[in-house]
Amino acid sequence: MLEIRKSAIFLDEDELMELERIMLDQDNEAAIGYLKKSVYEKVVRSQQGRLKGHLDTSGDPTQTFKATQGS
Repeated sequence: MLEIRKSAIFLDEDELMELERIMLDQDNEAAIGYLKKSVYEKVVRSQQGRLKGHLDTSGDPTQTFKATQGS
């Protein structure tokens, strides 16, 4: 699961040319493939080692619960 935060990725010349081709041709199938391959994979790699599962928490969850209950 991705950590929701700002990420920066870099596209090389070939990737930029492919992006331009997809935009000019309005090729939906190629656009999805491009997003998965060139964009999503780079975001995943940029967050490698910092990925969190949806059940991961920081700190003691019982303390957070107690604080919201007024104890």
